[in-house]
Formats: sequence, C-alpha cells, structure tokens
Amino acid sequence: MELEPIFREFIDRIRNATTYYGNRMPESVMRMVEIEIRSNGGGVLAPFWFGVFQRGRGKRKSNKDSGLWKRIFAWMARRNMFRSVTQKGRENEAKSMTWYINKYGNKQFRTQTFIDVYDSAREECINKINQQYSLEIDKITKQIL
Repeated sequence: MELEPIFREFIDRIRNATTYYGNRMPESVMRMVEIEIRSNGGGVLAPFWFGVFQRGRGKRKSNKDSGLWKRIFAWMARRNMFRSVTQKGRENEAKSMTWYINKYGNKQFRTQTFIDVYDSAREECINKINQQYSLEIDKITKQIL
C-alpha cells in the first residue's frame, strides 16, 4: 500500500490553509513538516508547536528570554509600525509588545478563535488510509478463504 501520495495531499492541504490573519501557511514552517515512511507504516512529522496556528500562542510558562522581541522587532520594522524615531525607543516598543504577548497570549488566543488549519485535513487523511487498508485486508481475507 502506498501512503506517500495520501501524506503529500495532506501536506498540500495544510500548505494552502489560511491562518488567523488570512495568510497562507509560511513556507519556512512547511519545510519543517516531513513525511516518514517505515516498513510498518508511516506518518507526517511536524514541530511540537504546530497547534499555534489553530489556537494561537498562549501565555508563557517560563520567564527565560526566548528572543521573541527580536523577531517582533523585525516584524514591526517590515510593516513600519514604530512610533518612536530612536533605536532604543523602537526596541522598547517591541519588548513591550513581547511582554504583553508573553503575559496574555496573542490576539487569536485571547479571543479563543479556532482556525481549522489541519484538523479536517487530518481526519480526511485518516479516513483515506483506513479505507485503503480495509481494501487490502479484504483482498488478503479473500485469498485465504
């Protein structure tokens, strides 16, 4: 039984899914999603934090600096969102936004908005695999009897 085409279709559906802000799934994230085929089956491997795209980023549980403020700073710079004209003021704006997200979660999390990025695609993939395996089991059973 060939699982790879089913998994490829599953990954393509995720790649084309829209996220909370209406954007497609970032290609940098999709490069982390891999198909693993083994002799006894297979699966799709994704980062542990992949659920953030469906439920949002929640409150931080650790106070260790993860460097998120640097990514937020770059994001704000790309969108020209700063009110301050000095570098220090811009860094403080990014750190302030980071503090708020770390304390309360992002907007998607706070409003409890669920975006179906992969749940329905996963269910469809599982159903296709079950259907294909049941056909294989029927063939084997008919050969034995």
